[in-house]
Amino acid sequence: MDKFYVPTWDDIEISVLEVGKSILIDRFMPDVLVAIATGGLIPAKLLSDLLNINSIREVEAKFYRSVGVTDSKPVIKSAHLDGIENRNVLIVDDVSDTGETLNAVVNLVSMFSPKVVKTSTLYVKPWARTIPDYYHRKVDGWIVFPWDKWAVVRENPSLYVTNADRFKQIEEMMKGHSNH
Repeated sequence: MDKFYVPTWDDIEISVLEVGKSILIDRFMPDVLVAIATGGLIPAKLLSDLLNINSIREVEAKFYRSVGVTDSKPVIKSAHLDGIENRNVLIVDDVSDTGETLNAVVNLVSMFSPKVVKTSTLYVKPWARTIPDYYHRKVDGWIVFPWDKWAVVRENPSLYVTNADRFKQIEEMMKGHSNH
């Protein structure tokens, strides 16, 4: 993959604020946020603080094996979905790339009889087959989020990101540990 978008923490905060604003303009107030782990955990926490929502649940779903490499379909690894029956639920992820993960989680959450299910991501890829109800902007390229940039740098050592030199020092230090 040649094209990367590397948002800063400030970019993430702006995206969360814009998504939160869109939710309020739509007059939808979630009772519960369901974060798609791992990418949706931090956006869900930020949205919960912004919208004063005290209930966060999570679904761990895996679709990508590495940068640009997917499995044939998303796999649900675990789910913590108690207390969503008859409640307004907002599913939160960082990006809708193909939309397959969002679809899988919407189907799972729907089995727990929520009142309403809506979806949100910070970003959407132009080719996504599923567009979330709320998102900040479309991005064409691999997004290197602050919370998973080291995994991307590990696969793409020439990618420039802040603090890469410190990361490489830690990588060198880890080589001396037996479990790596």
